[in-house]
Amino acid sequence: MTQAPAPSQALRINPVALRQKVMQQLDRHRNGDAYPVMVVRAEPAWPHDPAMLLPGGRPARVVPCVSPLAIWEHLAADRDDEVLVLLTDIPESDLGHGVKSRIFRQRVITLEPWDLVVDAFGAQLPDSALEREGWAGEALLDAMPPAGWPKLTTAVLTRDVALRHLAAVRLGLDRRGGSPDDLDVTTLLRWSAEPGAVEAFGLLREGERDGLARWVIEQFGRPAKALFALVAAGHGGDALPLGLVCDALWTSTTAEAVRVQGRIDQYFGNLDDDATLRGFADATVQVAGAMLTAPDRETRLQAHAVLDRAEELLIQFGAVGSAGHSPILRTGFTQRINAAAEALLAGLSKPGASALDAAVESLADHRLADAEAGRIRRIRMAHRLVRWLDVEVTPPASVADGVDRQIAEWGWVDLALHHVWAGEDVHPQLQRAFREIHERAQARRRDLDAAFANRLAAWATAGPGNDGDLLTVENVLSRVIDPLVRADRPVLLVVLDGMSAAVAVELADELTQHWVEYDPIAGSGPGRRRGVAAALPTLTAVSRTSLFAGALRSGTQENEKRIFAEGRWGKGARVFHKGPARGGAGEVLAADLAAAMSDRTHLVAVVINTVDDSLAHGREGDEPGWQLGDIGFLRSLLDLARSTGRAVVITSDHGHVLERGGELVKATDVASARHRTGAGPAGPGEVELSGPRVVAPGNRIIALWDPMLRYRPSKAGYHGGASLAEVTIPLLAFLLPNVTDTPAGWMPVEARRPDWWQAEASVPVVAAPPPPRLPAPKSRRKVPAVTGDALFDVPEATPAPAPDPAPTGGDFVTALLNTELFKAQHGLTPRRVELGKIEAALRALVEAKGVLAVAVLAQRAGEMPGRAVGFVRTLQRILNVDNYAVLSLIDNSRTARLDIALLREQFQLPGAHS
Repeated sequence: MTQAPAPSQALRINPVALRQKVMQQLDRHRNGDAYPVMVVRAEPAWPHDPAMLLPGGRPARVVPCVSPLAIWEHLAADRDDEVLVLLTDIPESDLGHGVKSRIFRQRVITLEPWDLVVDAFGAQLPDSALEREGWAGEALLDAMPPAGWPKLTTAVLTRDVALRHLAAVRLGLDRRGGSPDDLDVTTLLRWSAEPGAVEAFGLLREGERDGLARWVIEQFGRPAKALFALVAAGHGGDALPLGLVCDALWTSTTAEAVRVQGRIDQYFGNLDDDATLRGFADATVQVAGAMLTAPDRETRLQAHAVLDRAEELLIQFGAVGSAGHSPILRTGFTQRINAAAEALLAGLSKPGASALDAAVESLADHRLADAEAGRIRRIRMAHRLVRWLDVEVTPPASVADGVDRQIAEWGWVDLALHHVWAGEDVHPQLQRAFREIHERAQARRRDLDAAFANRLAAWATAGPGNDGDLLTVENVLSRVIDPLVRADRPVLLVVLDGMSAAVAVELADELTQHWVEYDPIAGSGPGRRRGVAAALPTLTAVSRTSLFAGALRSGTQENEKRIFAEGRWGKGARVFHKGPARGGAGEVLAADLAAAMSDRTHLVAVVINTVDDSLAHGREGDEPGWQLGDIGFLRSLLDLARSTGRAVVITSDHGHVLERGGELVKATDVASARHRTGAGPAGPGEVELSGPRVVAPGNRIIALWDPMLRYRPSKAGYHGGASLAEVTIPLLAFLLPNVTDTPAGWMPVEARRPDWWQAEASVPVVAAPPPPRLPAPKSRRKVPAVTGDALFDVPEATPAPAPDPAPTGGDFVTALLNTELFKAQHGLTPRRVELGKIEAALRALVEAKGVLAVAVLAQRAGEMPGRAVGFVRTLQRILNVDNYAVLSLIDNSRTARLDIALLREQFQLPGAHS
């Protein structure tokens, strides 16, 4: 039997290293032929381009030669002007004098790996630790990048530097835009999940594989040890999903988990090291979790593929039942959805149960929560509705009361109902919970609409003067806009046709990230978000014309243009409707609108019909709610208002109700989907409205108050009726944060969310250790503060601070101001703040239970709005002794949070824990 040839013991060399060696020889030995034949001892294999261009433009050609005869053939052949480099593993003694006499230097050029490697790094010699890694020299030559190794600034090439660069190349960091400095546990685990990566590592020479693995384990410890145990056992490609499975099973005490642990250990080559497996599992959870929220889509898709494989492994091992507590596996997420659904249903029958709060927050803490943001949002909305159903609600006492409460509370209920109605696609128990919660909350809302309809009927009949402080659509001009025009304040009025209170909730929340919301008619009182009563019937032709005319009347778009031309909105005021406001190709806004916005001397009004249009035609997608980007060109319009320093007022002409499986009511006198004009009496779900506020023949209509009824064929939504959602118009007013000359009577809006909308104080939003027990002031240690953003990174559920214990030993704030510690801290601030302002700010925070909008806090303290954030930061320097987060800025610096218990602790005030 013929014996296979032994593998070559010569070095494998890549083009970069060979070019470096050839040039090194030619430079050192310049005598003789400019285009010699150079024989280099190396593995006689060259899968690269045989043509090689040397520095200076000299051509070379590389040819592998496996026998002396092959070398003779190239020596005897005619050659062009080029350096001929012959690669061979034949010993020099086997070539003979005839061959050697005709080759460069009459000898075979041998490769000394360390000389080439050190030279490539720009160093002078390797350290002894690197030289002891006998495999590394050849590996560093073979792996040399096309541009060569980076030049070092030191004379000695150390082991860690060389092997870190080698590992970066072998693990493909350069392909992902990384560098050797980026090599860490995360990089290793991400590498293992790349298609073909582990297989490519297996193709390296055994010495290099083992040597690199040893070095990586030495550098990165237990996670690397487990990873390369998997690689050695042939399971390296499953490292990430298997680590997630290990995390679930090694934190479970079930008999099933213990049984499966033994089977999984075989995947690691019987590593038999629980500490290593636990460290590895922890690392995989962190890495996979970060991948799920990565900014690039490709990484997120890869993360979901890892989770899918982990689920396959769970089934393969028969361990699905032991993974329900996992914080990242789909099995764990499903289990937490089960728990949340059961808790929602239980919450309907057992109001106030804390188990619901815990179940929802546990679900939100799962690593898949961000990827399933829509589902989490709906569950939170259902949770809020359960809390609202547990709150006692009295019917509206008047139209003004109903409009105010629709803005302050019931519009939020409507928003939550919209999200819950959107429903759940796969989970039956959650579908049932959503259905029952929606039905219960909707029934309560209908009762409120019924009570409001009775108040509305009496109010419409009574006529003007019977509305107290209530804004009506026809007096928005006189009460809100005229004072600004008279004060020469540049104003943008945006009329979002059809915007309801529910739409305004989400829109205002997004806008307050960059603007400060104000109450434009607060006077000297506290600011609150205002509502406006629409004209009747709640149609565009009536209510929007009444808005622009400043009087109750009906009309068309042409009437509205004429009203502006007549100067009722100030000299030079312009109104832009849907068509004329849009720009042409390459433009978002029409040139006329952009020019009008740039002229700060005139009011500009813009009508945007996006919301109203959606009622007729519906919206694409199944996600409820309205964001800034959903509403036409509003974002671009507000950006222009920002650049021109305009105050912004956003309102509507009426609200709307949405189609929710409602019932068609047959009638012969139908005037819109939600009102009719005949003489017949009001039937179920209807109310008769008559009087001066009704702009219709005979000043009389019959309108539907029940949102589940309609007169015309089904559409996405309707208006024209008498429900709270249709009659109530939101009024939003904004100024930029740096504005110092606040219009007269404008006050920052204080509370924006109902109490039941917030998470319960007893359940923290993000799991975190309790505040440390602080030692006495003299012995305090420096401990970095945990920032407010880190503690409150779920904006829908900012936890309220602990209740303020009753002060003892005198007034709480006065006691604080009189402490020696406070006086010392106050004296150290570079910009001394008046004690009166500090006292006013603290009292406002204590009164608000520790959480207050920054703009409101500044206003209460007598500080200019433009300096609100700076004022709070100054207070932080005084109150946050030793960097403890007594006062925090949260919600993107829009809100200040005072930890009253921690403040007592810091300043040793009455009520502090002993």
